[in-house]
Amino acid sequence: MKIQKTNALQVECNNEVYLNTYVSTWSGNVELKFAGYESDGSEYKLNIQLPLDKARALANELNADLENYDKQKAEEAKRLAEKVSEVEGSEDE
Repeated sequence: MKIQKTNALQVECNNEVYLNTYVSTWSGNVELKFAGYESDGSEYKLNIQLPLDKARALANELNADLENYDKQKAEEAKRLAEKVSEVEGSEDE
């Protein structure tokens, strides 16, 4: 049997989180910064450094996921509008 230790860090941010990115021409790394305050007043800061190619891959994946999300929401809104239109049309008869 193989046993492996795993560490996991989960950070949930709300709309008040401070976000910042920085691309270093010196190191070729990208830095992502997240900072905010908890309800008890404690402060949290999370700094992530990525190699440029990994940051580009992350940006591409995030962009694709956001585009897919927007398409799905637009399709849901269109279907809802069609249902509302059908119901309104049947009430007029």
